[in-house]
Amino acid sequence: MTETHTARGFSLQHAHKALVAACAHVGLDSEDALPLRVGENKLFRLASAPVVVRIARSVDLLADVHKEVAIAQWLEAVSFPGVRLFPDCPQAIICEGRVVTFWLHVDSGGPSPDFGDLTVVLRELHGLSKPVNLVLPLFDPLGRVEDRLDCAQSVSDRDIEFLRQRIKELYAEYNALEFALPAGHIHGDAHRGNLMRRTDGSVILIDFERFAFGPREWDLSTAVGIPFQGFRWIEDEEYAQAVEAYGFDIAGWPGLHTMRRIREVAMTTWLMQNVDHSPDIRAEFDRRMASLRHDDLPRVWRPF
Repeated sequence: MTETHTARGFSLQHAHKALVAACAHVGLDSEDALPLRVGENKLFRLASAPVVVRIARSVDLLADVHKEVAIAQWLEAVSFPGVRLFPDCPQAIICEGRVVTFWLHVDSGGPSPDFGDLTVVLRELHGLSKPVNLVLPLFDPLGRVEDRLDCAQSVSDRDIEFLRQRIKELYAEYNALEFALPAGHIHGDAHRGNLMRRTDGSVILIDFERFAFGPREWDLSTAVGIPFQGFRWIEDEEYAQAVEAYGFDIAGWPGLHTMRRIREVAMTTWLMQNVDHSPDIRAEFDRRMASLRHDDLPRVWRPF
């Protein structure tokens, strides 16, 4: 029988226990809270107040959560279009072994943000002057990935060993890259799912947990670079508009291939955390692992 790796779970039920405890601690009513997003973190929309409660997986992420709070405070201070913390509320509190933050709910509406919206927001973000007292971690493109492998559940040793070897190869490639853009603060997970369009039509950036000091090429490759390696999640015309909006063509940069391979492993291991949640997720994880073993094959992957 194939051995498996197990770790403490982070189900919706686990997150809900933390939600109830955290809301009681700060004086908010958690009754009838609605789950919004189930991924690296669990998000709940309170019925009693315009608040989104964000539950981080583990106390090991406390430093990252403190960083997110500091980023949100900075971006609000400079009027950058980002999600806001719920005011006058304790942040990064620990309940039931999870780290909890409280955010203002955003009333969204209209067409979903597109790739052009994303690159406009990135250009503005990258152009900000970072406060001197805000210390950011050095970007590690695969650090979270290694943590996921250490805590993997119901995943074969064969898959784990393959991914660990791939990580070693990718670190060597990444450390040898020559970057075209100046390094600076980056979002770290700049995809369209981390944008929201308000009912007034404006677009805001959310999710600051991967914020770091690193190559701007990472944000751009995450945003629009993947389609050039077999993904078709962006059309040529959209890509041209995105290039014009930011002012840099990531497809012409030689390091994109390495960035793409890193992103593939990150996407696959993110999904790996949820393989027991449904047969569809398990099948998609298996599909991704099979294609990772054959670099030249098109990636016919389903987004989750």
